[in-house]
Amino acid sequence: MEAGSDFLSKLETALEQQRESFDNKELIELKETIRLFTSAFEGIYNLLLKKGLISEDPYKYEQKISEITPPSTNPVLDSDKINTISQRLSQYDFQLDFLNSFYQFSADFITMPRIKRLILLINWIKWSNFSEASTETNTKILAEIVGKITQGTDQISVSLVNDSLKRIKELSRKIVTLSKAISQYQREKYKFDIRSSIIIQLDISPADMQSKQEDTLLTIKRNFIKIMGKGFPFYAELIKEIFAEEAVTDGEILKSRLIDRLLVENVKKEVKKEINYRQLLMNAVRTLSTIAIPLEQAIKKLEFNNALSEERRLSFSDKFRLWIMNLSGKEKNTKIIEIDVFDERLSKSKTVRINLIRYLEDVNKKMRVIRSLSNKVSTTTRKLETASEDAVLNFITKSIEDIYVIINKMDPVNIYFKSEIGREQRSSLKGVKIEVTTIKNILVKTNQKRHEYISRMEEIEQMKKLGVL
Repeated sequence: MEAGSDFLSKLETALEQQRESFDNKELIELKETIRLFTSAFEGIYNLLLKKGLISEDPYKYEQKISEITPPSTNPVLDSDKINTISQRLSQYDFQLDFLNSFYQFSADFITMPRIKRLILLINWIKWSNFSEASTETNTKILAEIVGKITQGTDQISVSLVNDSLKRIKELSRKIVTLSKAISQYQREKYKFDIRSSIIIQLDISPADMQSKQEDTLLTIKRNFIKIMGKGFPFYAELIKEIFAEEAVTDGEILKSRLIDRLLVENVKKEVKKEINYRQLLMNAVRTLSTIAIPLEQAIKKLEFNNALSEERRLSFSDKFRLWIMNLSGKEKNTKIIEIDVFDERLSKSKTVRINLIRYLEDVNKKMRVIRSLSNKVSTTTRKLETASEDAVLNFITKSIEDIYVIINKMDPVNIYFKSEIGREQRSSLKGVKIEVTTIKNILVKTNQKRHEYISRMEEIEQMKKLGVL
């Protein structure tokens, strides 16, 4: 009996140390990870609402929640799937809001049943296998709706969705990992409560646990509610683990290992792999540098098309006059044209006036800067390598914005050229659609790397504020 009391005392001390550790670190980290998960999900959810692909449930805020409960996973009729998934996503968003605003993140509150419900809620959509081919109803329908954005032409929305999905997948994995670590603590805490209450009160001996295992389990079950209370769950498999730890042969070894494991977990220093956040930025720069080739190809085609347009438009006297002006250095650096540019934010085209000569010069200038990024000894590259992370981030952000402005005018400029030359010469015009598509794809990848850096830094800042780091 003394040996049993000594074990219980050591177990209680080890569990209390673990409880304090979880309350001061892992549960704070879990709460923050859930907040980041919610933010990433709402990025997609709000975009779907804005695009009119789903609708918000007007009765969402009339729900009353005392425990998190995942929305339904029942099959849906094709004719009603948009309406149903809209309601379910609205419920999901409300559940996440409840989790962030009112949930208690403490070792005493987050019991095994609550951990199970939390994991079910986070994985209500199968984020790790988010596909239209999914066999899970809600995942399949949501993937189909999101696909309408990712397969569209709004590159900003495409980038936002892809980046959010990537973050959700990473964060959901982290939430499950943290939840399982807390679950391990709760399993041992449960076994301690059973040992210190029901087994002691019923005076169950280790011999009975071995020779009369089923009868002993039945005896515990009959007296369970009376001793442990109505809300306490009955887990037969955990009670059988207690029986194994009380075995005459290897029970002491199992108990010793349990105490050692708990103590090691309490005192071990987590060795964190240092993440080179600057390297994340420089990876974005390297990806950005690959735009140089398609951008150079596009500008050459535009210059060819411009020359073709000028050849067709100018008379012999105009060409002679232009030649004289070139010799005298009086060539005008101006050619104002009107083009229709599609504004993705407003989802409509607008007519703008641009100086074509200046536009072609700006594209060439930007191309040379981007091309220099692939040269390790170039002035631009060396400046970026010694600049602050904020300066590098601003350079990437500004470059992405500038290139989007440039490529959004390329097709409209080509349409202008087509209107300026005769029908017989139009077959000679060179298209830039392939180059523009290639550039957009590279911009999306660059933006994803940029967002990864920003998300990581925001996560670190939050952890610092919460005292986790």
